[in-house]
Amino acid sequence: MKTIATAVIASLFAVAPAHAAPKAAPNAEASPVASDLTAPVRNAKTRYCYKTEQTGSRILSRVCKTRDAWKQVGVIVPENL
Repeated sequence: MKTIATAVIASLFAVAPAHAAPKAAPNAEASPVASDLTAPVRNAKTRYCYKTEQTGSRILSRVCKTRDAWKQVGVIVPENL
């Protein structure tokens, strides 16, 4: 019985930090670097790569194509990439 009580108390101490109050988010004005970020330049030749698994293999292969080539295959490349 002592072991179960010890395990319960230990688990309560382990979970307590997860329930602590979240820290306040930093103020947007305090970070001038955030305003300097720009979106990457995209053109028709920009390639988007996905890692895919081949059936029967655990090795991932990397496939890179343009947005239009992925669209022809039926893959939707997210706009925020």
